Amino acid sequence: MNAPLRLNARTPVAQDGDTAPLRGERTCLECGQPYGAAARHPGFCSTACRQAWNNRRLQCGAEVYDLWMAFRFQRPLARALKLLSALNRLASLYREEDRRERAGRPSWRAPEVVLASRPYLRAVRLPTRRRALRMGSRIDRARADEPWA
Repeated sequence: MNAPLRLNARTPVAQDGDTAPLRGERTCLECGQPYGAAARHPGFCSTACRQAWNNRRLQCGAEVYDLWMAFRFQRPLARALKLLSALNRLASLYREEDRRERAGRPSWRAPEVVLASRPYLRAVRLPTRRRALRMGSRIDRARADEPWA
């Protein structure tokens, strides 16, 4: 019988993103080798693997960050340079690298783990009362002007 999944207190996913039942051994996120549950760094079999994982993420993340910020805040330039296509190509290149050099293991954390560690990313910003009232009155006026109303 499988042992129950050990969960992080804030998320229904195991600390290292692995959702398979944990039987005292986990798989290293970097090298894919099994390691004991008492490892020093959760998710990694050694300090070298943890550092390699983080260094690769820093390098890839810097490229994605620069392109995404330009895409988000410099729209005319982003359209001219086709930055969304560039971001998608970059993600495809990273995935091909994972398949080639990491035996297909993903080089990103599970989205559930990221969102659980940063709950503000799920927050929805509601309009202020004054703005909502203005928007409501505009909608009401627009409906009154409609010939089929």
